[in-house]
Order: sequence, then structure tokens, then C-alpha cells
Amino acid sequence: MKTIYRCMYVALFIGTLCFSQNKQDSNKQNFAEQFFMDINVYHKLKQYSAKNKILIVDPNKYLTNKELTYNNKDLEIQILPEMKAGFIFLIKKVIINDNLAFVGMWKNDSVTALCFYPVLSEFTPNKWIVEEITTRSIK
Repeated sequence: MKTIYRCMYVALFIGTLCFSQNKQDSNKQNFAEQFFMDINVYHKLKQYSAKNKILIVDPNKYLTNKELTYNNKDLEIQILPEMKAGFIFLIKKVIINDNLAFVGMWKNDSVTALCFYPVLSEFTPNKWIVEEITTRSIK
């Protein structure tokens, strides 16, 4: 009888862990989509694009562990989970809290960093809005 309870406990524990991981991945993917489709992010990334295409790498897998492509108006934004030659930005840091986030990207010139400050909308449930973007020197 104890063995049955232990097995049920272990199965419940493993099921909870799997559900939690799937929910985190879903939230991260939802955030990434809203972030890269934001009009303010579009205008900032458009300044650095080549032929209306921008390649961003995320080797620490802050936002994704698979290749993603977003088409925001006429700009194609490709995010890769591995380093690749020809990238324009490297995702250096991502922090996502309940209603505030931070995304830091380093440009391939190792001099420029873009800092994005998305907030969760008070009026539209589960909608991230980038309220501020700053350009910083990292040297």
C-alpha cells in the first residue's frame, strides 16, 4: 500500500513539474512574440536592419530554445538559439517579472547596447507594451 502511495506521489510530482515547465515556455514564447511585434521595437530594429532583415542570436536561450521568425510589417526578425556569423544583435539579458520586463541586446560591434523596458498593460490583459527604449555604450 505504501508503494502505491509513493508511486502516486512521484507521478503527481513529475506531472506538476512538466506542467510548470510547459507553462513557462508558453509564457516566454508569448512574451517574445509580443515583444518583437511591438511597433516601438520594430522602429528601433529597422534602423539596424540590412535589406529589411535582422538576425538576433539568443545563445543563453533567454527567450527561445528554437529558431523563431517574426514578420513585423516589412521587417523580418529572425531569432536563433545558437551563435551564427552575420548576426546583428546578441540577446545579453532578459528579466521578466509579473508586470515589468527588461531586454538587453548587444550589437555585433561590441559598442552599442539596446535596452528595452516592456510593461504589462493595465487595460489589456496579458498584453506587453514596450514603453521605453534606450541606446547605451557598453565600452
